[in-house]
Amino acid sequence: MTGENLPVAASAPDAVDSDEPTTIDSGTDSAPDDAVADEPGTDHSVAAEADDSGNSVEQGADVPEIDVDVQGDDPDEVDQAPASVVVADDEVVRSLISSVHREALPGFVLAHVTSPLAWAELADVAHSEGREVEAYAYATVAHKRGLELLEAAGWSEGDAISWSDASNRAVLRAAYALHAAAAAIGLVFEADALSGFLAAADPTAVARIESEHTATQFITIIPPGATAPATMPPTESFVIRGED
Repeated sequence: MTGENLPVAASAPDAVDSDEPTTIDSGTDSAPDDAVADEPGTDHSVAAEADDSGNSVEQGADVPEIDVDVQGDDPDEVDQAPASVVVADDEVVRSLISSVHREALPGFVLAHVTSPLAWAELADVAHSEGREVEAYAYATVAHKRGLELLEAAGWSEGDAISWSDASNRAVLRAAYALHAAAAAIGLVFEADALSGFLAAADPTAVARIESEHTATQFITIIPPGATAPATMPPTESFVIRGED
């Protein structure tokens, strides 16, 4: 119609000037995935947690204990020091050898030819008097007799041979006598091998032998009226002049 006012459609406002931020209500409550609402009665100790294997484990749940054997050994199989072999004892030689005069010693050895201790004593006497070749020969026999005793006792290379067992001292002294004799004539490789043998047998053996059974214990007696020999024994030996 002409001259009538037609209705005008309302248009949306371009913008609302306001200092308040505009909030859009989507109709759903949203929260970060890792947030847990604090609600009364909620036990937060039970929550899913991933272990190293990627499996889900609940906190607070009973987790079976796993025994871990760190050493990987059976508890019944505890490392122990190897037992020392003990050779057959020649008590007669062991009790008499210290009282045999050096001049009578060869005869004593012939009466006990299987004794490593008798041969070792003979080697020690020869060594103390500077007869190194003889000392080496006697000591070689002594060590061989000692190895025979060890073999009879079931010894294997590297097994302990304790000095604390009196019967073993014959074997250890025989090995030491050959060590000393070999070193004296320049057989360094043999002397070194015997050093290793003694160290494996008993690390204290060498010190005990050197303090208790060395050439320093052998005393050269010069009868009255006699003169000292031109070739004196080693400096570690003593010379005592007899008197009327």
